[in-house]
Amino acid sequence: AGAPQVSQWGLDPLFFSHPKLAIRELVGGEDVWVPAPEGNGAVHLYRGRPVRRCEMLGCVVSLNQKPGKTVFTLDDGTGCVECVVWMGMDETGTAGGGGTDGTVGADAFGVDPDGLRVGALVRIQGRMTMYRAKWQLAVNALQCCKDPNEEILFWVDWVRAGEDIEAG
Repeated sequence: AGAPQVSQWGLDPLFFSHPKLAIRELVGGEDVWVPAPEGNGAVHLYRGRPVRRCEMLGCVVSLNQKPGKTVFTLDDGTGCVECVVWMGMDETGTAGGGGTDGTVGADAFGVDPDGLRVGALVRIQGRMTMYRAKWQLAVNALQCCKDPNEEILFWVDWVRAGEDIEAG
């Protein structure tokens, strides 16, 4: 069976969800996460199923805060991926307010941006994009994990979800 028809994408429950993704599925050379032929870069095929977003969990290993955005590298133990949080700008030109253009303010996450630090365990949701020939996750939601057991639960869920996806 080939890729599903574009007219059928919205019928797949995975299309509107955030499937859990291991970074190795992006950078490991496996054809698990590939751009959909007619997706214009916004839709990918994950194990043959159409998706628009994903969820990852890992440790922040680098952090670069700039005006309007924060760029960090996430390491889940299987690989590393660059993530970007676009911050909305208020009238004074400082980050903070949520924008109608799709950008988000720090308050929209429910997380103090100071909580995002090197070594923090974070769960993120967003869209995968190609930037300068490398995968980059445009973050829509970010949660700092206080309990280290969240990582174990994430991996158990990832295995179960993968089995469910493969089963159809």
